[in-house]
Amino acid sequence: MADPESVIEWKPAKLLQSREIAPEFALLVLNQPLRNSNNLRKLWRNSSLRVAADGGANRLHELSSFQGKFSNLQVIIGDLDSLHKDVRDFYSSQPTPAQVIHETDQDSTDFAKAITWIRKERPAGMDIVALGGIGGRVDQGLSQLHHLYLFQQDPSYAQGRIYLLSGSSMTFLLKTGAHRIRVRGDEEGAPSVFGKYVGIIPFKGPSRITTSGLVWDVSDWQTEIGGKMSTSNHVQPDVEYVEVQTTEDVLFTIALGKVDSEDES
Repeated sequence: MADPESVIEWKPAKLLQSREIAPEFALLVLNQPLRNSNNLRKLWRNSSLRVAADGGANRLHELSSFQGKFSNLQVIIGDLDSLHKDVRDFYSSQPTPAQVIHETDQDSTDFAKAITWIRKERPAGMDIVALGGIGGRVDQGLSQLHHLYLFQQDPSYAQGRIYLLSGSSMTFLLKTGAHRIRVRGDEEGAPSVFGKYVGIIPFKGPSRITTSGLVWDVSDWQTEIGGKMSTSNHVQPDVEYVEVQTTEDVLFTIALGKVDSEDES
């Protein structure tokens, strides 16, 4: 593997653990089906900025309109063609009203508008967790993966890292180089955030990868869409870190520890 000094470290479990150890990040709610789930509540509690991309506010409101949960949304941004009037009124009438931003650029998606706004308004390097990622329509899911590449051009992630979180997995982009990913939690005694299933997807183009910590590790192994891919691989049960070295940008996806449960209490 690579020189330890050049390895990029990842600790994504912190996002879903206690607020005390969670890094500063923005939560971005996409226009995808949502449940009042454990992970939604953890992310809402831990995030320092809460943004909805247009119709993502409708999704939140479906969960919160009766009991007022998740009412402290801070920003709604997009072309606003999906935002319902009653939802806009609800979030605009809170004790701390949500800022509603109308961006009319038809050459960018609401996802892109939201990321651009967050990066403009917040300190450089703030991470973003996009909730609802890779769900719903296939074209929307592919667009979300496209945005991981589009908005993470810098090899050092200087503008911040972007995570896509669905009800069953977390997905993020490994730039060309060496990565060390902590796949266990950072809190002693806390339940495991992640499960055993891992995929490494060469979405952009062919790559050669070397891995450590997986049941089926590979060395200098060519992977490409239409060729060989490492999907449904397993994290070894006794390892805390998975290491990946890649010659091109690849997507890393890992299953959550259990199905994210719904709880309206």
